[in-house]
Amino acid sequence: MNCASIEAFEQGKYIGKNSLDGEKMIKLIASDIDGTLVPDGTSKIDPNMLKVVDRCLRNGIKFVGASGRQFISIARLFEPVKDDIYYISDGGGLVRDIKQVYSANAIDPVNLAAMVKDVKQLDNCDIMLAGLDWSYAEDEGEMFRWVRDSYRFHIKAVGNFDKVMHEDITKLSIYKPGNCEEVVNEWFTAKWQNKYRITSAGTMWMDVVNMDSDKGNALRALQERLGITKEETMAFGDNVNDLGMLAEAGESWAIGSAREEVKAAAKHIAPPLSEYGVTTVITEYLDSIGADK
Repeated sequence: MNCASIEAFEQGKYIGKNSLDGEKMIKLIASDIDGTLVPDGTSKIDPNMLKVVDRCLRNGIKFVGASGRQFISIARLFEPVKDDIYYISDGGGLVRDIKQVYSANAIDPVNLAAMVKDVKQLDNCDIMLAGLDWSYAEDEGEMFRWVRDSYRFHIKAVGNFDKVMHEDITKLSIYKPGNCEEVVNEWFTAKWQNKYRITSAGTMWMDVVNMDSDKGNALRALQERLGITKEETMAFGDNVNDLGMLAEAGESWAIGSAREEVKAAAKHIAPPLSEYGVTTVITEYLDSIGADK
C-alpha cells in the first residue's frame, strides 16, 4: 500500500483532496494515545488538540480515545471534553462512554493466574492487571508510582493478585524499562500466543488480552453502535497494537514517528508526535470541509 509522504502533507495534498469517493464525510475520529498524542507515559497532550476535539464535536464529528491505558487516565487527558467522547481502553478490552460500559472482555481467571506465574519467571518484569474501575499491582514499586503519577491511573497495591482474580480483568500488562518486548518474546509469547493476543504497547510495555480484545474489534463495535461506517472513520496510531484499529478506518494515519510496520499498513503518514501530527491533520480536514471554528 502506498503511503502519502510528509512532503505531500506540507504541500496541502492530504485532507484537501478528500479521498472518501468525494462524497463520504468523516463522522468518527479515533486516536491512539501514547506515542501518538502524548510521549509515552506522560500527560503532555497538545492543548490545541483539546480545542480540535471540541471543534469536531461541535461540527457533529464524534471522537474516541483508544489506548492500552485505563479509562480514567484517558478521561483525565481530555478533561474539557471528557463527558462527550468515547473510550476504547485496556487495548480494546473495554468500550464505554463517560457513564456507561458497552462491553468488557475479561480474561479467564485460571489462565490469568497461570500467566501471572509465568511473568514472575521473566527477568525483572513487573505486572499490572486492569479491572473495570481500578488497575492492580502487588506492591508500590517503581511501576506503581509511575503509573499513578504520570499516567494518572486509579491503581491499588494489593499484596497478592489472588485477591483480585475474582474480578473482571480485561488486560495483563508486563512492564520492563528498555527491552520489554525482547524479554517477553524469549519464551512467554510462544507459550501463550495461540490463546491470547500479546502486543507491544511501547518500549516498556507488553499487553496481554483476549484474542478478540483488539482496538480494531472495539472500533468496529462502536461504529455499529453509532451507525457509522468504516469509510466515515479516520484513525491515528503509531504501534503494532494500533494495526487493527487502522484497518477499520477508511482514512488510516500512521504518525511520522510510528513503527515501520504501522507506516506500511496505513493509508497516510502524518507529521510525527513532536510536530503534533494528529492535531495538524484533523485541523486541515476540518478547514477543508468548512467546519465552524
